[in-house]
Amino acid sequence: MKVALTGDVALDLLAPYFREAGYDVYVPPGFGAWRQELLDAGSGLRRFAPDLVFDVTAHDAALAQEVPGFFDERMRTLAAMPYSLAGIRALVDELGWACRRAPKKVLAVDADNTLWRGILSEDGKDALAPFVDFQRALLALRAEGVLLVLASKNDPVFPFMRADMPLADGDFAALKVNWAPKAGNLVEACRELNLGADSVVFLDDNPHERAQMAAHLPEVTVAPWNGVPSPSLARRLKEYFFSDMGKTAEDRLRADGYRAEAARREVAARYASVDDYLVDLRLRVAPAAASEADLDRLAQMAGKTNQFNATTLRRTRGDFAALLSDPTKRVFVFRTSDRFGEQGVVCYVVADLAARRLTDFVMSCRAMGRTLEHFAYRHVCDTLGYEPAIDYAPTAKNAPFKAFLDAGPTGTTYYREIQP
Repeated sequence: MKVALTGDVALDLLAPYFREAGYDVYVPPGFGAWRQELLDAGSGLRRFAPDLVFDVTAHDAALAQEVPGFFDERMRTLAAMPYSLAGIRALVDELGWACRRAPKKVLAVDADNTLWRGILSEDGKDALAPFVDFQRALLALRAEGVLLVLASKNDPVFPFMRADMPLADGDFAALKVNWAPKAGNLVEACRELNLGADSVVFLDDNPHERAQMAAHLPEVTVAPWNGVPSPSLARRLKEYFFSDMGKTAEDRLRADGYRAEAARREVAARYASVDDYLVDLRLRVAPAAASEADLDRLAQMAGKTNQFNATTLRRTRGDFAALLSDPTKRVFVFRTSDRFGEQGVVCYVVADLAARRLTDFVMSCRAMGRTLEHFAYRHVCDTLGYEPAIDYAPTAKNAPFKAFLDAGPTGTTYYREIQP
């Protein structure tokens, strides 16, 4: 990877450590010259065309709190480079995380020497020393909507029964505890969660397991970590992969929602009739006009929903705010629940009143297969007093919406309306 280093320190003294780690590094000539080079279209930095511009000093505050002896005042005085050797290594590690930055939804974690110190099958349950702070950090991520998956090579009996372990089996959206290859287990977990492998971060202390995952399931992001959990690890997971989580009420419902979905599947298996199953779910929906409080959720759904999305218009929060203030537009939101819990806002519809058309019809994949789309269309028709046409722009992923149109939008619904 090609990396340009920036920051108000002697970058040329740091460059060899990044090159030793395998990066192709560019350092602007002269102290502080990177500012001018960023502005100059013909500069050496621009000709280098880096994959990433890495601001070394931007991480000083966080790493100084996390790494003992991060700074070395002697080096600051002698060479305008204030880092100790431990500090430089931490910066190189930070770059490894920064190179992998991407929004994710799932964190798949190993157990032995990751959630606790020790190996269950060799040391025994009572000899394990839990990484309590790290387990609590995982619970904090879960509370913001991150789905936790356990991927452990152990006998399929989950051992979180000790009072000193914050995590419990119910905190995981999927448990893959067996002796099979972890890549295959993760494929199965993604299938259960109805998510792609590209939404997963894999965390494992074993370099062999990390290499196997990278080789057999390259869509998965393998976290560049191989040591004891530290404050840096928890912070990096949040900053580089899950910083978008926790912004909406629906985010905070997500982890429990996947556990509820597993319960729904168990119930569904008891019924020969889909209709009987849907009746048993006791489906409820609270339709409403969208408000300012819904803007973050609307923008989130517009940016991420692909399957049941009529036109895949990627509207921003500002776009939705403008729609709410436009008298020629109406934005409907639908909050749902059933006997297993609440889902929050899982569907929205945008109506163009002048054109008598629906320009946006979006529903989360979590709500698919339960007839909410038919309720939503009927509610819009009843509110407007006519049946609006529905705009549709086919994509590689929105075939489920086309199936809804082909079947007829006024089909049977099992949702009962309640007050928001």
